Amino acid sequence: MNRIHVDCLSRALAWPVIWMLAGCGASPVQAAAPPAALAGTWEVAHVAVDQRDQPHWLYFPDDPRLLGRDVSIDGSKITIDNDSRDCVKPSVAALPRISLQTLVGRSFSRPPQEDTPVHPTLSDFGLPLADSAVVPLKISCDPETSQWNDTWLVPVAADRLLTNYDNSGFILVLERRGATSPIRPSFSCTNAQGATERAICASATLAGYDRSVAAAYRRALTLAGDGLSDLRREQKQWLAQRNACGGDTECLTGSMRRRVDQLMQQ
Repeated sequence: MNRIHVDCLSRALAWPVIWMLAGCGASPVQAAAPPAALAGTWEVAHVAVDQRDQPHWLYFPDDPRLLGRDVSIDGSKITIDNDSRDCVKPSVAALPRISLQTLVGRSFSRPPQEDTPVHPTLSDFGLPLADSAVVPLKISCDPETSQWNDTWLVPVAADRLLTNYDNSGFILVLERRGATSPIRPSFSCTNAQGATERAICASATLAGYDRSVAAAYRRALTLAGDGLSDLRREQKQWLAQRNACGGDTECLTGSMRRRVDQLMQQ
């Protein structure tokens, strides 16, 4: 069996919903739903932006507003836990094989300017990935206004995906979260005190938001200047308000989400 056939077979085993319909090398085929291999909960492990195009950034590298968020994929919807519009009744199309470098370069073209290539590289995005051939999965969904519509997912490992979610100039690196994946807030759960900290230590989602608040607060401290004492007082007041949620998950999620946004506006 030659290398092309081996590669085709490995992809068919990994992505049967698409490849059994399309066949190796065939035209893209619309699938009824994302393949079963994508189903589950993923976490935003890295927010990658073009380091050579900072004037057009909407988000910072590893921006706390996106880092640590949950992405859930199943046959009925694709969601990200940041209060955006869900992708309902998602379907995917297997696009033609393309090198990862070419996909990134074409997806994030820069305005023509002197001494800066139009097409960025993987290293420009800080992605330590080999320039291998990939099969992007284009997403279609209702409503068409969902930030997931017309974006792509690229499997780069069994437990890792790339996506250009929102088509806003950044790449999210998603890592699969398993049932035994550790819960990692910004503090030690060994010393958790009160209903709020115990709730955070029991939820990977809340722990992700807790890390985001901590990261956004650290950033705000570096930018506070003469307003440092005011910022510290505001953070102390916010912690009291957060703790008033007790173990209410919805209350805690909303409180921490709003606090991240507030701190990132500093």
